[in-house]
Amino acid sequence: MIANQNKMKVMEAIAERNLVSIMNNTKWRELQDAVINTLLFPPPYQCKYLLEEIRHPEEFETDVWYWGDWEEGIEPFYSVEWIRVRPRYLKHRGRLISPELIDITDDFVHILKSLSIPYRLENDTYYIYGYLVDTSILTS
Repeated sequence: MIANQNKMKVMEAIAERNLVSIMNNTKWRELQDAVINTLLFPPPYQCKYLLEEIRHPEEFETDVWYWGDWEEGIEPFYSVEWIRVRPRYLKHRGRLISPELIDITDDFVHILKSLSIPYRLENDTYYIYGYLVDTSILTS
């Protein structure tokens, strides 16, 4: 019952903001499966949900040391306004040694292109939109 009420609120927000659906549950699942099953690690991401102003995590402007929770962290897909993926992370190597940057950008972009998922590249991060007003900003 609560899930249905939440979905109705999401649908109302989409209509009020004149948003266009870019992704659907099938596309989100395909992306999720490809990330989990083919990449060296699940890349960290920031998620913005339609009914929330706060992004999760709030800070995501630089490379991070953690991986993303691609199994449960993005759902419910219908409420995702966008995710911002940073397909790399800082691997800890000890207290006296700088972390190593592990970068899987090429593999991640290959997944996006092979699944025909439109995206926007900004500051080494890839925005994947669930909903958007202006689709002209996207790359296929």
